[in-house]
This record gives sequence, C-alpha cells and structure tokens, in this order.
Amino acid sequence: MLNTWYFWVIVYLIASILFAHTFKKANRNMKDATKLTILLEVLTAFFAILFIPLFEFKLPNDINIYLTLFIVTILYALTDRLNIEARYGLDPSIFSMFKQTSSVYLIIFSFIFLHESFGINKIIGTSIIILANFIIFYEKGKLKFNKYYFISFLANLLFAIGMLINVNISNNFNLGIYTICTVLFPAIYLILFSKNNFKYLKEEYNLYDKKGLITSAFLWCIMLVSSVRAYQLGNMAIIASLFSITTIINSLIELIFYKNKDRFIQKLIAGILTVVGVILIKNSF
Repeated sequence: MLNTWYFWVIVYLIASILFAHTFKKANRNMKDATKLTILLEVLTAFFAILFIPLFEFKLPNDINIYLTLFIVTILYALTDRLNIEARYGLDPSIFSMFKQTSSVYLIIFSFIFLHESFGINKIIGTSIIILANFIIFYEKGKLKFNKYYFISFLANLLFAIGMLINVNISNNFNLGIYTICTVLFPAIYLILFSKNNFKYLKEEYNLYDKKGLITSAFLWCIMLVSSVRAYQLGNMAIIASLFSITTIINSLIELIFYKNKDRFIQKLIAGILTVVGVILIKNSF
C-alpha cells in the first residue's frame, strides 16, 4: 500500500484539509509571521524523522544536487514565510484556490525558459484559473484586492521558480531526510536573516495553542511527505488534478462545519473552475 500513488493522494487530501483548518485556529494569536514560520518548520522537521525508516536510505553523491537543494530551500524559506501570512488572512478555500496559480506560473516559465509548446489546453486551463481568481476578487459589485491576495500570488510565484529548478531531486534522497532538509534549512535561513534567537521564539511559541500548533506541524509533515511520494509513484497530471479538489472540499467544510455562508456560491464556482483549469493544464504536459 505504501508503494501506491492513490494511497498517498488520499493521505495528502486528508492531511491537507485537516491542516488548513487546524492551523487557521492555531495561528489566531500570531504576532510575528517569521517566528511562526520558524516554529512550524522546526516542529515539522522533528516529525519528519519518524518517516526516515519508511523509505529506502539513500543520499546523492553529486555535489550539484546539494547546490540545487540549497538554492531551492532558500526559495522555500521565502515561500513558507509568505504562505504563513497568507493563511492567516485568507479562508482555507480561497488560499487553496490561489495556490493553483503556481501551475499558471509554471506554464509561463516552461514556455519562456524551456521553450515548451503553448497548446490550446494550456491556454484554456490558464484562462480558467485566472477567471476563477477574478471571481474571488469580485465582491459587492466591484473588484477588491487585499494584501493577502498579493502575498499569496508572490508565494506561488517563488514556489513555481523552485519547482522549475527542483527537477526530481527528491528521488536522490531518503524521503524523510529530504523532508527534513526542505523545512529545517529554510528555518535556519530565517533565523539567521531575522536575527531571532531561542528567547524570541519561545515568547512567540507561548502565544499559541500548543496542541493546535504541534498538530498543525504533524499534519504539514504528512502533507509534504505524501505529496512528494504521490508524485514519485504516479502520473503528475492525475495527481495534481486530484490535489486541486481541496478547493471545493474546503468550501464545503466552511459552510457545513463553520456555517460560513460568506460568498459560498462564489467560492464553489471558483473552486470548480480551478479544478477544471488544473485538469486541462496538467493533462497537456
């Protein structure tokens, strides 16, 4: 079962949805997004140790792979920091919709830098995702664009750049170790850049619901491991399309469990369009 892509897709969907709503509750007392990012990354790295025995132990011998990992983890540090703030200000359903814009960026980058064809499916899929985002911007008769939208788009841009550089390097590592690298290295960069120390991080940690934050880190670890493993085992187009249905599920959860009726039909339509757009894009690669 551990070697089937559909098992890891199911695991990802469950972990992703639980994480989105657990973390939304846990981060309500956020004072500093950088410190919260560091805390979440360090806790996630700790949980990733548990996954090392589940996969073949291997490390690459090629120095270029480590250099690539170094560059990618710098981008991941920026992406994680921006996503933490975006998740604070956006509903899980809207965040998961915006997350799909990374596919749009990847198409543009592949066309410019890799000289890939810009087929009709890619054009239609990209247009649909952009339309879905405009539907979310439309509120009370006019387009509204807040800072969290911009932060989310910037995070997805940096993530797409990282994906362009990171060409299957996870296959060269034990998956548990790879996951540790992709969260612990960014945490170290953020600590050095922001000049945070243990005292400041402890003060930030004490602001949160400990159980909620630790649970969020565990779920995020499962998300990272399961998403990479699913892509390693299965077809990218199918898996990405299945991952995108979190946009619809999160909208339904917000309505059913949180009684959040705010723009539900609007979110649902945008979510369905997003899924259709992702399917068209991924099936054109």
